[in-house]
Amino acid sequence: MLTKTTRESTQPWIKYWFLISSIVVVWDFSYCLLRPYSMEGGTLNFLWRPYNLYGKIDHFYGLPAYEIKDGFTGAQAALNVVETLMNFYYLKLLNDGTVTLGQANLVGFSSALMTTAKTILYWLVEAFSGMAHTGHNSFKDMILLWVIPNGLWIVVPGAITYTLGKDLITRLDNLKRE
Repeated sequence: MLTKTTRESTQPWIKYWFLISSIVVVWDFSYCLLRPYSMEGGTLNFLWRPYNLYGKIDHFYGLPAYEIKDGFTGAQAALNVVETLMNFYYLKLLNDGTVTLGQANLVGFSSALMTTAKTILYWLVEAFSGMAHTGHNSFKDMILLWVIPNGLWIVVPGAITYTLGKDLITRLDNLKRE
């Protein structure tokens, strides 16, 4: 069972990441799944104005991919829905007295690993396509508006995967000793 002591041993930065990133990702997958209404000129665009610029930086989010019916953006948005549900479930489990911290951490680990792998896939699709969706950017725009914001979704979930994975391995090793 999660007690006050074990709940307090959950690193706060991990909980904050899951909460804040989930809110951001709900906004992101909503934009993707509501296209063309969410896009520039769409009736709901007022909710996603920053995407007017981002759609010009990353054509997966802009008109070029939408017009050719490139399904990758929608597919990754659908996976974002799953990740977000897992993130909220992890946060719920941390406050649930019926599960252990290890059980909760398995959900958090799985969600963070999924986020890391999907974001790396996103980068690899871009690299293997010859930068088809972002190659038109200046070096400065590429770094400031694509690499840094998207890299965050590799670095932080990667660190969570490492941290929670280490915890899970320790717990499994302790079970072997019992």
